[in-house]
Amino acid sequence: MDGRLVGMAITLAHHPDPADPDPWIGLLLIDARVHRSGYGRTLVRAVEERFRAVGRTAVRLAELDNNPKGLACWATLGYEVLGHREDRQHGRPCTVMRKER
Repeated sequence: MDGRLVGMAITLAHHPDPADPDPWIGLLLIDARVHRSGYGRTLVRAVEERFRAVGRTAVRLAELDNNPKGLACWATLGYEVLGHREDRQHGRPCTVMRKER
């Protein structure tokens, strides 16, 4: 977008829980002025492809339960609900989602 930063992603190659085999999207931010323009979908696909390129077969994330738009967006991108738990830092209720190749 004319060289302007419109989004960013922070990922975890390995979750702190050693029983969790998947990489995680820890944070995904898209400039509100360009929501619904496809930048988020493009960034998520790039993250997924990066992990696939190194042999990872799925990606996980946690979305706050009080963000129905975020939950709907992830579902639209093919992420399925795995379960519910509190976030590790603040104890807020979250939905854990996962997408396989």
